[in-house]
Amino acid sequence: MKMIRRIVALTFAGLLCAAFSFTALGAAKEEKTAYSFTYAEQQVTPGETASAALKKLGDYQDDQVLANCADDSGTATAYIYSAFDLVTQKIDGKEVVKEITIHKDGAATEEGLKVGDTPSQVKKLYPSAVGDMGLYTVELGSTRLVIDCGFKDDKVVSITYEYVTETK
Repeated sequence: MKMIRRIVALTFAGLLCAAFSFTALGAAKEEKTAYSFTYAEQQVTPGETASAALKKLGDYQDDQVLANCADDSGTATAYIYSAFDLVTQKIDGKEVVKEITIHKDGAATEEGLKVGDTPSQVKKLYPSAVGDMGLYTVELGSTRLVIDCGFKDDKVVSITYEYVTETK
């Protein structure tokens, strides 16, 4: 009887380990389809509704209406937080997150890039990033990261997540 219990217990333990292994393997193979901004354990993806993003991120310090003279898309609204700004805009009749810009310490990309890092860190974390005059860009799905390393191309001064609506 003890032998049967031991066999059943070992079999159960083996099945449990296999289930955890398959779950972990499945999660590891899940491919990322967009760049998302994470702050205070809340994730916001450019293109999601403005109301959902603002609810997740909580109270902001200030807001400003911005006139968009670059095209006929109307106005945008900037919501100012301590370490980043979030800009919303009406696209196809829906108010969405158009961009998020990290401009101070206190926020970083999911991959770990933060203000003050070097261009070599940008290239390490985003090998497909294209650099031009201190600006590095990389796209994933309908999102783009624009990483500004300043005029001297010596350190990251801002990181902007953008919702990409135009096609190449």
